[in-house]
Amino acid sequence: MSSVDITSTRPGTPGGRFMRQFWLAIHRSEDLAKGHARPIRIMSEDYTLYRGEAGRAQVLDYRCPHRGAPLHLGWVEGDALRCLYHGWKFDCSGQCVEMPAEDPNFPRKVAAKSYPTREYLGLVFAYFGEGEAPPFPPFPASRDASLIHVWNAETVPCNWLQCYENSADEVHVAFVHQPGGSHAAIAELPQIEAEETDWGMLRLGKRQGGKLRVSLHYMPNVTRVVVPPLAGFDGVGGWSEIFFSFTPIDDENHLWLITSQVKVTGNEAEAFLAKKAEYLRRYAAAPKVMDLVHDVWAGRRRLIDIEHPDLAIVQDIAVQAGQGRIADREHEHLGRSDTAIIVWRRMLARELRAIAEGRAGKKWSVAPAEVVPTLGF
Repeated sequence: MSSVDITSTRPGTPGGRFMRQFWLAIHRSEDLAKGHARPIRIMSEDYTLYRGEAGRAQVLDYRCPHRGAPLHLGWVEGDALRCLYHGWKFDCSGQCVEMPAEDPNFPRKVAAKSYPTREYLGLVFAYFGEGEAPPFPPFPASRDASLIHVWNAETVPCNWLQCYENSADEVHVAFVHQPGGSHAAIAELPQIEAEETDWGMLRLGKRQGGKLRVSLHYMPNVTRVVVPPLAGFDGVGGWSEIFFSFTPIDDENHLWLITSQVKVTGNEAEAFLAKKAEYLRRYAAAPKVMDLVHDVWAGRRRLIDIEHPDLAIVQDIAVQAGQGRIADREHEHLGRSDTAIIVWRRMLARELRAIAEGRAGKKWSVAPAEVVPTLGF
């Protein structure tokens, strides 16, 4: 059985072709203002993301099909985008609708490529594959009344898969997050079990006394778990469901796009929003996460001495990106606590091998809404 690279998502690679079969989170909704355009890089390809004046987000090609100028340098008109270079104007479908210096019949013959773009749980999603996009949303959320809290987006300097694998590594919590005590309630070492499903992987963390934590891993790059109250919120909001999206920028960098469903209403919701405003003030005044990570890597700081509103993220990135830009999996020594990682790698390798050999892969489905993560204690 031939080996296959499970880390690369470059165009044309088995991993790149596989990942492009799914909707991917690409940006925080709140960071894309109406009338603004910006460049984005996803899976080693460049694109233009903009939000029309009516509020619609849309992804187009990075370059204008006229003479290759970056489209994000232009400006938004209504829900269309006009190129800065010669004023060619493109609607949301990518169709050119105006060329100020050309024959009036020419625009209909030219289009930039447009990519299906939607928003969900405070994030912008796009589909970069061929043919019709799969069902949207790509995974369910809790039906309980809740607030959506989208964490500060981070660009992490390593391959997406090693951080995704960490999200399936429940044992690291007892050690990586011991400083600061944010995860003390789930620090007891669990027995890990995992099984493949029609939508990804179901993971169980079994602890003494029958305590069971159920976590969900949606194909290809989303993890949904129940996590402790947010650090610095003094317990306001309680335990929340969190969705981690690990989206490749290229093979050595990726985005962390994280959404929490905080199940609060009424006065408790107001209290949470007040705590969130305080958190955002502290975050703005704190050192940058990656600056702290680089200090830790260089030995200028110790993780155990750092205080930060997003300390758990500093801890996680220091360890996960500290494995290297692309982790060396050839020289690992995996144990029983790595059961979920082993299962996931086998699933991913099987799917990529099928693509490499020209065979059909598994038909993945959207998870049923009734399958939810649980804390169990």
